[in-house]
Amino acid sequence: MEVYADLYFLINASMDFLCLTMSGKLLHRRSGMPRLLLGACLGGLYALAALLFGLGGAVGLLADLGAATVLSMTVFFTYGMRFWRVLQSAAVYVLVSMVMGGIMSGLYTLLNRLDLPFEALQGDTVSVWVLGMLALVAGIATSRGGRMLGFSQKTRHVTVEAILFGRRVELSAIVDSGNLLRDPISGRGVIVADRARLSGILPQSLLQGADVQNGALTDWLERSPTYAARVRLIPASGAFGTGLLVAILPDRLTVTEGRERYEADYLVAISRLGDGERDFDAVVPLA
Repeated sequence: MEVYADLYFLINASMDFLCLTMSGKLLHRRSGMPRLLLGACLGGLYALAALLFGLGGAVGLLADLGAATVLSMTVFFTYGMRFWRVLQSAAVYVLVSMVMGGIMSGLYTLLNRLDLPFEALQGDTVSVWVLGMLALVAGIATSRGGRMLGFSQKTRHVTVEAILFGRRVELSAIVDSGNLLRDPISGRGVIVADRARLSGILPQSLLQGADVQNGALTDWLERSPTYAARVRLIPASGAFGTGLLVAILPDRLTVTEGRERYEADYLVAISRLGDGERDFDAVVPLA
């Protein structure tokens, strides 16, 4: 069998690019175009290597799984990402690849049985343009199917710009209906912001006090009436128990969603938002 290495590489790299892109959408993982292209090229090179060395059987299966993990790490890995998240990315990528491959095979078989008068659909070969059309249809079907099964839900991303004690900070945030925090006195909603993102904006004494919540914070606030006037303690509860979040009343706060920009009356609470692979650094309550 005669195989053109450049065409074989291009087809496999294109398929990997499509599968990695859809995997990112299903996992809500953002990745830049350079990393997507690098992952696609690595996938194309692996396909060539597997063909040249004739990998098959158990060895081929292990090599495929290893390659899927490497591609997923290349595209989605971020500092602080837990190992199970890496395995999750690889598993979704493998699942998307299998579903797309199955849909493409089924479509090709169906088109052959229809006996359409196209030379590219006759026999056991397939032209590049037909392969591209099959891949496009399979990609759309896989993506739509993932949404219908609940694998992907639309997440509202907004930009929050706050002035805290005269200093400006811009936060990339998501809108979450699960954020039900409110100031018990004023009734204001509360935006939960990552502590690391506020480092350098807020005084270290305030940040450290928000972490440990001991008497040192109270003592510092008593010595700093300017800050104390804008600090609130918000009761919060979760899977790990109840406690108090330290929140700040901003000098000014605006929310931008798409082309819409408006001022909002939220408090900004200090917290740790967990793993480093997230694509946001604040959580806004559903208005």
